[in-house]
Amino acid sequence: MGARFAFATLAPHPNGLRPEVSWPVVLASVCAAALLAAPPATAELRDAKQILASEPPELVERLFAEELLVLEDASKGRESFIIAYVIFEKPVAEIVDLLRQASRQTEYRPELDHVETVRVLEDGRIDEQRIRIMFTKLVYRVRYLDKADTEGRLEWKLDPDFDNDLGNFEGFWELFPFAGDTSRTLARFGSNVNVGPMVPRFVQRGMSRKTVMTYLENCRKWINSGGEWRP
Repeated sequence: MGARFAFATLAPHPNGLRPEVSWPVVLASVCAAALLAAPPATAELRDAKQILASEPPELVERLFAEELLVLEDASKGRESFIIAYVIFEKPVAEIVDLLRQASRQTEYRPELDHVETVRVLEDGRIDEQRIRIMFTKLVYRVRYLDKADTEGRLEWKLDPDFDNDLGNFEGFWELFPFAGDTSRTLARFGSNVNVGPMVPRFVQRGMSRKTVMTYLENCRKWINSGGEWRP
């Protein structure tokens, strides 16, 4: 039975970021896009219940019921940021193993034409992704900063040395195990995307909600199935 999802009021992010709206069709290098290096067995990641303790009780109740919660946000200028919580029915190690397989993103991201790791770095890597939006092909490279060993976190932004077709792209994935329950993991996702002048901002904002929910739901189903599910 597929999980439902909803919107909720946003609590301040611990890093002090002020979330705003985004247009994450391209996130998904977004998602994730998101390619965490597996934390070693000795890594002590923060417990999911400790993370959720700072959120309103009604938000936590809805999250456990829906398993995917896109939070309400505020806009500031042209830039946008969107935050979401996801509960995966897999332990951290299995989630990480799947997300690290960059080329498999096309299995749950229909808009992604191609993804390739072009450079492996000491603290992460650089991926090139090609997507199609409104009959237009976009090519961009994403620089991933791997903090999984100490924080269970991956950060990303556009590679400044590449002529990217996006105006801005940055974000993160954070994974938190549930103490005493290794079968589930809490994930916090954030992304700030600006496609640029080719797509008006009001169009991007209008599409952002539906797009991010579809992306995260696809990613959740794909991971929960061990990489077997397809949209």
